[in-house]
Parts: sequence; C-alpha cells; structure tokens
Amino acid sequence: MSQQPSIEHYVGNKIRERRKLLKLNQTELATMLGISYQQVQKYESGATTLTLGRLMHIAKILNVQPHFFYEGAPVDASLSDAPASDVIVKHRKRPLQILLVEDNSSDEILFKNAVEESNIPAEIHSMQQPDRVMDFLQNHDSKYGRPRPDLIILDLNLPKISGIELLKLIKKNQTLLDIPVVVLTNSIRVQEMQECYRLHAAGFIQKSIDFDEFCEDVATAMKYWAKTVILPTA
Repeated sequence: MSQQPSIEHYVGNKIRERRKLLKLNQTELATMLGISYQQVQKYESGATTLTLGRLMHIAKILNVQPHFFYEGAPVDASLSDAPASDVIVKHRKRPLQILLVEDNSSDEILFKNAVEESNIPAEIHSMQQPDRVMDFLQNHDSKYGRPRPDLIILDLNLPKISGIELLKLIKKNQTLLDIPVVVLTNSIRVQEMQECYRLHAAGFIQKSIDFDEFCEDVATAMKYWAKTVILPTA
C-alpha cells in the first residue's frame, strides 16, 4: 500500500497548483510574501511546516480562504513533528527582530543601549537611509540576509522621506502592513500623532534626555512586544 502524503506535502501541492493557476512564478510569490524563493520552494515541497500566520498570508495573496489548502486532504495524512499551531507560542523561540530606522547615530546608540539594559533578547538592524527601507523590507532575506522584522522602530524626522510618508508606504503594502510600527520621536504635534495612528502606527516612544527614564520606557515596550503579545513567527 502506498504511503499517504503528509499534510505538509498536501498543502504544498495546493499552494503550487493555485500559484500556477494565477500564473505566478515562485520568485513573484516570494516577493509578495517578503521571503526568498527558496523558502517558497520549501513550502511547496512540504519540507517546511507553515505557520498559521504564513498560511493566512499566502491565502490572501492567492485569493482563497485558508481552508482551501486542506480541502480533500486524506484524514489519515501523517503530520510532521512540528506542532500544528506553532504560531501560538507564548515564549519566543528566537530574539525579537527589530528594524530601527534612525538617521541620528547618537539616538541609534542610545536606543541600542536602552534595549540592552532591558535584558530582552533582541537583534537590531539599523538603517539610516529611509529611502532604502522598503527595499530592505521586501528583500530582507534574499538581498540582505536578514530575517523579517517582528517590529519596526521609526523616527519621524528623517531626510529624503519623512517618517510619516514611510509609514504610509509600509501600511499600503499588503505583505508588510502586519508588521507593527512604533514611532520614536523627540516631540510631535497632535495632528501628526493623529495621522500616525490613522496610518496604524502601533504607538509612540518619546526620546528623553534622561537615560534612565528612556531605558524604562524602552524596557516597557520591549517586554510588551517580546513577551506580552504574541507575534506570528516565520
């Protein structure tokens, strides 16, 4: 008797069939997902278990409901050793991945020191050129060799493109809008704050000349994003 395909292989085949029906190649789907085409290959071959968050993202791009990928699956299909609901994990398996968009070197160092003082496991990738941020977010793996950020810390006062304009670009992109963006600023007008929240900013951290106070604020934010809330993992 032939062995039933695993759930991973079944779902992978369904993804491949739907992608081809929509005339998308693996590179195009990878770009829309913000991952490498090699990762798409792993998904379609069943070599990697999909998290619920990633499957929902793929379903949205391929214009189907998530249950589409399981329709017709044999009831006795074998499961891999990975937990079926590994997206719901209270304790993070890896450090919080942070993209810091800050053109001021002093403020960049201040933020990194504050994160270090918080004792929250985090890896920070800094970018001082805001015009390159979208390229990084869409090609973080294939071009930059970095994982997808779990959290973006965004300074509003940036050269070439303002923080608000950058926030608009991020939240207009279907593959990026689920990444929480926290604004880092010295001071802000009420109208600017309201606009940021309308653009789905996740909150604000005010820069402070008092390092201890700033560390306390950053520690609170880091604990919230790393331990209190549950973020989808790739």
